[in-house]
Amino acid sequence: MATASITGAVLTVNVEGSTPLRLDMSLQRHSYRHCATSTVAGTINSLLHSNVDDATIVAEGIEVGEQVEKLLAKAKGDWKSLFGKSLTVASGRTYLVDNSALNPNGSPNHYFVTGGEDVWAKISQADYTAARDVRRVEEAIAARRRRDDTYDYLNPKKFHDKESEPGGATNPVVLAVRAARTSLGQATADDTTLIAVSGRKDLVALIRNV
Repeated sequence: MATASITGAVLTVNVEGSTPLRLDMSLQRHSYRHCATSTVAGTINSLLHSNVDDATIVAEGIEVGEQVEKLLAKAKGDWKSLFGKSLTVASGRTYLVDNSALNPNGSPNHYFVTGGEDVWAKISQADYTAARDVRRVEEAIAARRRRDDTYDYLNPKKFHDKESEPGGATNPVVLAVRAARTSLGQATADDTTLIAVSGRKDLVALIRNV
């Protein structure tokens, strides 16, 4: 039986059977909840929306692993037919199995979400960076809250006041909003799409309006 777990920002699926495999999915590249720590985006990316939690991601990883086990059993352990295989889980989301080096002759060791409900698929680098930077603003505010900072950063007027006060320019929330303002300005995605993936209409509005 396949197992799955998250370590850091990587979901690892262990496929059992006569041909054991390890399949990894980078959550930095493929989950909005984890994308804030990403430093590099691929040419084309995909993101599970913010409402797809880690427990769901792990459960769907197990579903992928179990389907791979059945395919390997049917192919008598020959993994070559798995490369580029699209698998659909119970939620209707689809995942593609491949090799991290994109080597069709290499053993499958990677998979990623490609479509379905609550998935933003085929994201350009610029749009991915915009989504990541919205998440970074969210995390910057959360970090301040953990330090008992109750300031109302989501109020545009108060944000301007904070930005203008002595030392305000180095406030982590101000820095994150400034970076996000730049990346949203370079993105082609509309605000509706960014709001859908992040679940944060308030943050997108703040970034656009300050």
